[in-house]
Amino acid sequence: GSHHAAEMTAAMYSFMASCKRNHINEFEWLKDVFERIQSINHKNLYQLLPSNWPKYRPK
Repeated sequence: GSHHAAEMTAAMYSFMASCKRNHINEFEWLKDVFERIQSINHKNLYQLLPSNWPKYRPK
C-alpha cells in the first residue's frame, strides 16, 4: 500500500472514532456526507464534521 492510502485510512478511522465519541451512527453520517459533499459550499464544510453534524444535518 501507498503512504497516501495509509493517510486516507487513518483519516477515516479518525472520523469514525469522532462519530462514536459524539454518539452518531457512523453509517448515517457517512451516507449524509457523501450525499451533501458535492453541493455544499466549501465555507460550510465544517458542518459535515461529526462534532458539528447533529446541529446541521437535514431533519
